[in-house]
Amino acid sequence: MKRREAFNIDTQEIIEFYTTAPLTFIDVITEKISSETVVTNYKTMTNAAGLIFPIKGVADVQIEGENYRLEKGQIVHVGPNLPIHRIIASDTKFEYAVIHFQLAEGDNAKFPLYNRHFTLQVGEQIKLMNMLQQLIQNYLMRSHLSFLQSKALFLNILEEMLLTIKMMDYQYKKENITLIMEYIQENYTKNMTVMDIAKHFNMERRKLAYLFEKKMGVSPNVYLTDLRIQKSKILLRTSHLSVKEIAEKVGYTDYFYFSRVFKKITGLSPSLFRKYMN
Repeated sequence: MKRREAFNIDTQEIIEFYTTAPLTFIDVITEKISSETVVTNYKTMTNAAGLIFPIKGVADVQIEGENYRLEKGQIVHVGPNLPIHRIIASDTKFEYAVIHFQLAEGDNAKFPLYNRHFTLQVGEQIKLMNMLQQLIQNYLMRSHLSFLQSKALFLNILEEMLLTIKMMDYQYKKENITLIMEYIQENYTKNMTVMDIAKHFNMERRKLAYLFEKKMGVSPNVYLTDLRIQKSKILLRTSHLSVKEIAEKVGYTDYFYFSRVFKKITGLSPSLFRKYMN
């Protein structure tokens, strides 16, 4: 099965949901499935959402046509009453836990993510898995006090999960924006667009633009244009190339368009800029 893309739902939207939605702990279940059980089909609980924590092994699931790989390092949020098609993807047993929780019925419209399904990347987080094991052991005690403690542990798990997501999201953005900037600097001479850059990094164009502008303060298109104009200024001052040749060297196939962009940014046409600089 194809792995689901990471950016279908914005990370900040997910964080805001878990931070502000009044979620109530219901229970936690665990299951071990042998590789002999090849395919299973079932539905999630009708009145509760769940967080699926893979513990051991690998499985692929399909939820409403979307494919997910269940393995350590990521959690899958599933809303109520959703059909799940599951396939064990390894020779070892697949072991997982599901924490079920509810949102008051009147709050469903306020928090649409509750009813959806998406992946949460948490990496090999030992502390989070230890907290999950503690919740499982505590819930199995089946006492009033242990249930109250389980509710508190659930909130602690959510807090730790969000801290991990924030940290990984920050690192991901930092690394990817650096790579995107390097790619632009190495390839600005080509006739490429922001769409071409997004395709190279296998990202949706609007998502790339959002992340880039949040980090750099300008859109990738403005960054690319400014870079090309700065490089063209150097060539106009230091070379004997024609304006048309310079336009082509900085990634513009249309000489007239290059001249318009250059004048808009500098206030001078390329020819006048060269004249004044020389």
